[in-house]
Parts: sequence; C-alpha cells; structure tokens
Amino acid sequence: MRFYGFEERFTTDAKMAELSSAKVHILIRKFKRAFLANKLSLARLCVFLLPLLAMLAPTGNAVINFPFLKQEIPVSALGIYNIFSDGTLGFIGEMTASEIFGKAFSALQASLFAFAGAAVFAVLVLLGTVLCFISIKNMARLLCAFSVLGTVCSVASTVLVNNFATASKAVSAEILSGSTSLGCIVAALAFAVVFTLNLLVAKRGLPVEYDEGALERAEIAKKVKSGEIKLEDLPQPIVETAETRAIEAEIEKERQKYTDKHADKEVTADA
Repeated sequence: MRFYGFEERFTTDAKMAELSSAKVHILIRKFKRAFLANKLSLARLCVFLLPLLAMLAPTGNAVINFPFLKQEIPVSALGIYNIFSDGTLGFIGEMTASEIFGKAFSALQASLFAFAGAAVFAVLVLLGTVLCFISIKNMARLLCAFSVLGTVCSVASTVLVNNFATASKAVSAEILSGSTSLGCIVAALAFAVVFTLNLLVAKRGLPVEYDEGALERAEIAKKVKSGEIKLEDLPQPIVETAETRAIEAEIEKERQKYTDKHADKEVTADA
C-alpha cells in the first residue's frame, strides 16, 4: 500500500520541479545579467553609492548667533541629522513665523527640506540599482529620473541657502549669516554619472540569454498557478528540449539493455 500511486506522485513532483527550476533559472540569469553582463553593468554597480556619499558634502552653511542659541548648521546629511536629534530643526520651524527673522528661517527650512529630498533620491538610486534585475530597462529609466530629481533638489538647496544668506544680511549679519558650498556640484556630478550609465543601459539594454525552454516553462507555470491549465493534463517532460531528448534517449538505451539482458536469460533457460 505504501507504493500505491507512487508513479503518479513521482510524475507530478517531476512536473512541479521542472516548472519551479525554470522560474529560478530566469531569476538567476536576470540577476547575473543586471550586474555582471559587461563593463557597462559593472560600472553602474560601482557608482551607485556615489550620490549617497555626495550627501556628506554640504550645499551651504548657516550660522545662528542668538543669545540662547549659537550654532553653525551645515546643510548636509550629517548636519540635518544633528539638528533633528538636538531639536534645532523644530526651533527653525517655529522661527519661520517670526516677523523679523521669518523670511530667513523659511529659506533655511526650505533649503534643509530640499537637501533631504536629494538624500531621499540618493537612497532610491541605491535601492533601484540593487533591484534593477526585476526589469533592467524600466529600472534604468527610473534611476535616470531619480538622478535628475536629486540634482534638482541639490541645486534648489543651494539656491535657498543663498536666499537665507541674503535675508540674513537684510536683518543682521551678526545674528544670522549663511554661505553656499560646493556640495551642489559634488552631488550634481555624482547624479550625472549615475544618469549617464543608466541612460546607456536604457537605450542599449542588457539582453538576457535563457536556456532552451525556460521562458516557455515559466509561462506555463503562470497558467498553472492561475488555474488556466491543470498540472495533471501536462505531458512529462512539459517542454521538450535537446537536454530532455538526450535524457530520454539514455533512458531508452538503458531500458533496451535491460530488455535484451532478460531476453538472453529466457533463451538460455529454454535451451
């Protein structure tokens, strides 16, 4: 009883294994092609951290010299983290309502938010590059868009820091002051490198080469999962390839050897 239906179960398992291996094969090929296909894909992998590293360079600096608060704020990733953790960011937000200093602090707050936007797009570049195997061309287009938006945010941050500096001079240079830095240029160059490489990928593509029958098996697996096709109605092997035909030929060869061997024994026994 233990072996009842064994052949049917074995055939079903073999079909499931054939379909599952096709999906894994396609995923692995896409992954390898996205990162290790050629010099272009390797170059893209080498530069995807550049925008994040560029966020360490400030687009500007702001100096607050109040009696109760004296602080220099670099408009950078580290600067934003520091003012967020010590509560200065909240103070800047409150000061935007001031009649005297409101214009200057509004420009500073907007500059910090713009820089935070650039940092977000730098993170999206990282995530998009890591996940680019999902859809090589579409993800390359997204990475181009993230690079452009990141550059725009960096430029906006620098312009707004300059507005803060101008508004500070109009109030009192001894209380508030600001200046721009080269962080905008650093970020723009980093995003430009990412944009250029992904634009080339989007145009040229990175064609994936699959084993014979892999795509057909993956399509059948989708139909089986959706219920369009029943697994028991499929043949075994589900898709014939040169590899499966070679295996079948080897099986048939061994079966013929077994048949001939037993035929010889029967002839000897009759003799």
